[in-house]
Amino acid sequence: MRILFVTSWFEPDSGAASARFSRLAHFLASRGHQVTVLAPMPHHPQGHIAEEYRGAWTREETRGQVRVARVWLWASPSPRIGRRLLTQLSFMTGALLRGCFLSRPDVMLIESQPVPTGLAGMLLARRLRAPYVLSVSDLWPDHLLSVGAMQESDSLFRLARRAVNLVYRHARTIVAISPEWVRRIAERIQPTPELHTLFFMVNLQRLRPDHCGRDFRNRHGLNDLQIVACIGTFATQYDFDILLQTARRLEGRRNLRFLLIGDGSQRAILRDLGPNISHIPWLNERDVPSAWAAADISCFALHNHELYQGTLPARLFESLASGTALVAACAGESARIVRESGSGIAVNPGDVEAFTDAVVRLLDDEGMRRHCGRAGRAWAEENVDAEVLSRRYEKILLDAAGRDDN
Repeated sequence: MRILFVTSWFEPDSGAASARFSRLAHFLASRGHQVTVLAPMPHHPQGHIAEEYRGAWTREETRGQVRVARVWLWASPSPRIGRRLLTQLSFMTGALLRGCFLSRPDVMLIESQPVPTGLAGMLLARRLRAPYVLSVSDLWPDHLLSVGAMQESDSLFRLARRAVNLVYRHARTIVAISPEWVRRIAERIQPTPELHTLFFMVNLQRLRPDHCGRDFRNRHGLNDLQIVACIGTFATQYDFDILLQTARRLEGRRNLRFLLIGDGSQRAILRDLGPNISHIPWLNERDVPSAWAAADISCFALHNHELYQGTLPARLFESLASGTALVAACAGESARIVRESGSGIAVNPGDVEAFTDAVVRLLDDEGMRRHCGRAGRAWAEENVDAEVLSRRYEKILLDAAGRDDN
């Protein structure tokens, strides 16, 4: 097939969305499909265009067997909604203009968020007369309600909701990362497009329990410390306050270090780090497996909001794949997977005392850590293997294009 991706993030951008779409694009190309990616200049998560891509409105490049058509966007590191909207609208404009000069694909795969990207993809699909599969990893614009950026009564929110529903309605197929998103989309859109749930895909050969983290520890001065790692984007849905409070409660443990790896819209938390907390800016992809291997346990916390009942962070699946015991403050789908997989301990959102107790319990019980690590890896092998999920994505794209996969 000729497949056109439309996404706001693609390698060398960092983050879960970039990793997911980049991995899938290369897999499909390796299977003989002609894959073209329409994306902005690399800019995530730093919020500015990478130096080697500056000064051009468009750029063509080949990454492996994948053709990438890039367009300029107005990038900003600011978390303010107005500036982020300008960034998104600038890519939407560039994508529509550049996309009109691309050949008609057999099928398109469109990242649904942010809202302008999904809308640009839908409009381009109509212009090129191509069916599209919509990838949903988060519910927008509902996410803006959860962080208090908008109210349901705001005219901009209502406009964005209508735009999203339009993009959903015209999709041939919708693939969501969470069963909860599938349920909500089915309630919202009638008649409902074909719906699938596919978890975040993980390269299980790259992230594995037998990877060595010793060099990573030595390089960052961690040596023989016990490490509680939080790895991933500092996005608004994460409750970093519970991590900072836990770290303060455990300052008396001299051999313990909380390690924050990443960057994002909540980078302001870095101004208030205690003596037992270290921060490492965003890692190169080649260093990520070593970071996971260096951790004794991993952790994350989601804010207590009804929307996050369906949130499934990429770091959850990466922790399971790496065989790292996990402590998570969450509810809904994430908590269900932690408990069903046996990969660690899930506590209620916002419960600092329970979160701290869970961290201490895993740190002090090596046998439990190993058991959780093995159980998490077994669950990952069964549910998030990148090659298995990529083949399912390929079948979905073939069906959407009306092609026989035989």
